[in-house]
Amino acid sequence: MQRTEVRILIVERNRRMRDFLRREFSRRNFLVEDAGNGNELFLKLDSDITTHLVVLAVNTPEGLDRGLLQQLITNYPNVPVILHSYLEELSEDPFLQKVAGMVEKSGNPENLTRMVSIVLNRYYPDLIGNDEPESSNV
Repeated sequence: MQRTEVRILIVERNRRMRDFLRREFSRRNFLVEDAGNGNELFLKLDSDITTHLVVLAVNTPEGLDRGLLQQLITNYPNVPVILHSYLEELSEDPFLQKVAGMVEKSGNPENLTRMVSIVLNRYYPDLIGNDEPESSNV
């Protein structure tokens, strides 16, 4: 498969941040969908269009406190999730151990895009070329 077939779903309440991440991932030839809340997230995941990876900001209205992460991981166990958050927003949620990766928000998308490539290589080795190393300090 070509890399342009890789679809990422960005879940972030801040429209400007979603637009920024959409541009960054589109520049890297990913197909990007976005959602501003849990309802939009699950509508897109339930559609006929395959989602390969979810980038989830825990500051969405449902966040970790209302079980969005638990519902996502329980109902869609084959879709890897990368948390994109400030460290102080993270709780002791046991489902944090089940995410594919975590990246702290910094205003610089490089760590997040690197983690996305690492996770995609791990979960879909035939889908994306091996253009990033498997290990990283992210």
